[in-house]
Amino acid sequence: MQIKTQRYNIAVDEISKGGPSGYESVYLTSEGDNATSELYSLLEQFEGRLLPAEARVIRQRNGSGLVEAIKGDKSLGIASGFKPSGAYHFGHKLASSAVAFFQKNGAQIFIPVADIECEMDTRLSKEAYGYWAADNLLDWGANGINLDAAHVYLQSEEFRVNTLAYYSARGLSFELAADIYGMDKLVSDFPFLFAGITQVGDIILPQHSDFGNFHSFMVSGQDQDGHMKMTVALAEAALNRGTSFLGVQTIPSAFYIPHIRGIQGSKASSSKQEGTLYLGSGPMQESLDERIITNLRKFDSADPLQLERCALDMVRYIDFFNKRSIVNFGEISQDQRYLIYLNALDHTYGNKKIEAQSKLDLHLIDICRSKGQNNVELVRDSLKEALVEHQKKRELVLEYAKAKASYQPQGGWGMDDEKPSQPDFWKVPERAVVDESKRNQTEWQDLVVAMADQLVP
Repeated sequence: MQIKTQRYNIAVDEISKGGPSGYESVYLTSEGDNATSELYSLLEQFEGRLLPAEARVIRQRNGSGLVEAIKGDKSLGIASGFKPSGAYHFGHKLASSAVAFFQKNGAQIFIPVADIECEMDTRLSKEAYGYWAADNLLDWGANGINLDAAHVYLQSEEFRVNTLAYYSARGLSFELAADIYGMDKLVSDFPFLFAGITQVGDIILPQHSDFGNFHSFMVSGQDQDGHMKMTVALAEAALNRGTSFLGVQTIPSAFYIPHIRGIQGSKASSSKQEGTLYLGSGPMQESLDERIITNLRKFDSADPLQLERCALDMVRYIDFFNKRSIVNFGEISQDQRYLIYLNALDHTYGNKKIEAQSKLDLHLIDICRSKGQNNVELVRDSLKEALVEHQKKRELVLEYAKAKASYQPQGGWGMDDEKPSQPDFWKVPERAVVDESKRNQTEWQDLVVAMADQLVP
């Protein structure tokens, strides 16, 4: 690579192969580590089910910090947000289900809405990303995350994130950025580095002295591991300097859940509409009847092999479909043959990794067939019901947002009977509630109500 500025001619040779630019990584050499048996044992003691953990496919970074915090019953804060640039699909559902699982077990949830990153993206107008922020929040709420208990914030308003990012950036070096994100990315899209440093602030925020959590961790897909590597390196450097770090005590951890593969290859993605199944109104803002027809059409025209892999993922990892499965994937994950396939997948890269994944897929599909289960038929036959159930919950969240935004407390001796009630699937323990007095002025319902006339439940 040749880089030319007004002052310099720079020649760059890559001396070791790294994963793609972190943010859009496809898991070459930047995918974290296997979760430990100790972490899986601790998660088994939690209420509810986390299907990727039962399948033993969780990956992590600095997992020891998370294990020690759970063992010590320390307060936990989770950073898991989104860039409001597209519609919510089954891959997003898997991630938000993991967040809901932890919230229902007492973790505090911090949901950054990356409007700064969208502002840098010239393809999106402010109205467009405002719409997608509102639409995605309906989906997160419909999937069981108590948005009232969480700290949902616009990055542009959360000054503590910016301050933490500045403190963290004191440990930033050009070498670190180049090794994590790659020279191609730094040269072609240098402002991307600012998004990465901002995300470091997001991940550390739950530990800020205003919120006081002992440990923080990010729940996401493995494609965010570049940002997490940056977070671990910068947090470690800041803590080692021994200077004030605004209450931060520990180096954050990452908790990576798998992707749902698309029905036309690769992972489900909002940028690949024909290969992705959406739960809400989707990119075309469809009514319930329209989205059912669209999803079934995609199903019927999909590549058969990719569809089988997608259906396998959905039955293994999505609660709605897993409840209809006669195959116990949790039991299979304890089988020695399954563990051999999983180990082979963990120690290969490139084409060999693709081969290892195919062998694991075939092993699981053969088990399903031997028990008389066709995963494609299971998902297709129950897809309409899944969309109907999700739509009803989206509608409840939307109506609650409107009621909450318009509610005026009676005060004094007045009766407070008209205070809107949260959806009944939002119940969380008290320790999971982020202190309201420490949050920003713009709340989640404000983002939803601002776009209420455009939203299709």
